Amino acid sequence: MSPRPTAPRSATDPHEGQEIATAGAPPQVADAAVVVLHGRGSKARHALTLVDEFLHRGVMYLAPQAAGSSWYPAPAAGPIERNEPWLSSALGRVSAALDIAADAGVPPERVVFFGFSQGACLAAEFAVRNPRRYGGLVALSGSLLGPDLGSRTGDGGLGGTPVFFGSGRDDPRVDADRVEASARIFAGRGADATSRLYEGLGHAINDDEVRVTNSFIERLD
Repeated sequence: MSPRPTAPRSATDPHEGQEIATAGAPPQVADAAVVVLHGRGSKARHALTLVDEFLHRGVMYLAPQAAGSSWYPAPAAGPIERNEPWLSSALGRVSAALDIAADAGVPPERVVFFGFSQGACLAAEFAVRNPRRYGGLVALSGSLLGPDLGSRTGDGGLGGTPVFFGSGRDDPRVDADRVEASARIFAGRGADATSRLYEGLGHAINDDEVRVTNSFIERLD
């Protein structure tokens, strides 16, 4: 039985001590990594079941768990400060996953971030706040955080990182305009960024998004 996500242990660092579940290649033979970030109400180990759709030789999969299965409490389009200290704590867990990859000899340019819903928002926030060349970012049914994405401009730093934002045009939880705006922000910061909206998808993942994720990981082969 997989561990249950526990309640926050610290008021200032809510996600401290939560597990980082693993799958795929063991650290001794891994030469690439995927950081898998689950959505609200889900679990890290459940998110890793998606890995069956894109298992690749030599790739380790790292899935941090959110306290109480929620990375942050307020809506993505609300003021960012309303999601503190949860958001900063969540970003720290992504850093911890990168540290595990680094300890295995896998550098950031060979790490792909994959996130769904809240996990997609978290992955995007981490990459844009820590700009450098990564192996890739796949953000499904999510966007950058904050009420005014138009104000989130910046210069370069992402060094051509492949970035994909995918979402249902009719997704009840994510505004399509925010998805496209997020991709434009990444492109403006030096990423090779695209977005794709799907008719009738709702808040889910489709085969085309799995194919795109596979293509990102295959680039690391």
